[in-house]
Amino acid sequence: MNKMRIWRQKVTRGKSKKHDIGIRKCVVTGEKYNQEELLKFTLNPKGVVVLDINRKLPGRGMWVFPTRNNLEKVASGNYFSRSAHGNVEITSDFLYTVETKIIDYLTGILSLGRKFGVVVTGFEKVRQGIGDETVSVLVQAIDGSDRQGQKILPDGVACKRHRCLSSAELGKVFRRESIIYMGVKKGPWAKKVSSAAQKLERIRDLEGTQS
Repeated sequence: MNKMRIWRQKVTRGKSKKHDIGIRKCVVTGEKYNQEELLKFTLNPKGVVVLDINRKLPGRGMWVFPTRNNLEKVASGNYFSRSAHGNVEITSDFLYTVETKIIDYLTGILSLGRKFGVVVTGFEKVRQGIGDETVSVLVQAIDGSDRQGQKILPDGVACKRHRCLSSAELGKVFRRESIIYMGVKKGPWAKKVSSAAQKLERIRDLEGTQS
């Protein structure tokens, strides 16, 4: 009986460890999140903090829950130094660089999605895709009409709306001067776009602009 209890305890402990895979702690708040929700930073060979947007760079990861407030704190405080157990260098344009890299990453995956045929644009095409439930993510320009954005999303339809890019920034995806509406078809690509868009909304303090 005692052996059986010991065996069960070992199995339970093993399961709890597996459950923690992919969970990381924010260096600012100390709270734990799934790593998909966080930004990973690491040190380059010169000891400068850099954003590892794809989470593939070697070295110890330092994780931050992406809000404007958290990034301002790590840019001016000692959070990274404490996490790295030593002095690190943070560039003066840290916030601008992080925001720009996320914009480039998001517009890059939207552009690639366009080539794969999973991204559509234009009010009517996007509305039709949302209506027949082939489009599950709507990216609407910040400077677009909120009233029109509400019209394109009928009640009861499971479609996420993100407003984190300007019409000019969205226009670059299709090499146009400006775009207001962009829809991403249901699937892994939509999840990838939504994850990046949500991070950018938090960093730009725009979470309240989408419903």
